[in-house]
Amino acid sequence: LTISLENIQFEADSDKLLPGEKVKLEKIGEILKEFSNDLLITGHTALRGSAKARQILSEERAESVASYLEELGVRDQYHIFIQGKGGTEPVASNDTEEGRSKNRRVEITIMD
Repeated sequence: LTISLENIQFEADSDKLLPGEKVKLEKIGEILKEFSNDLLITGHTALRGSAKARQILSEERAESVASYLEELGVRDQYHIFIQGKGGTEPVASNDTEEGRSKNRRVEITIMD
């Protein structure tokens, strides 16, 4: 089961979550606490900047979400895994701002 968080808002070109996003994660965290499975947090970016920069930013954003879930007591660091996909798995066209916005996302997968 994968939860995709579209339009998750970070400070520009940063991995710092905006306050409103923390509220969303708190609600999702309550649901995730009902499962004991490990979690995989995957960061994605739009096609802006270099491939290397996109990869790093996607990993940093996944780590930011994972760290916040740990802070909330959803899982400990040994049961949350992260990965970044950069801009390699778009779900929409990168030719429009609307499409790029959809591609900037974090996915939370409840693993088997």
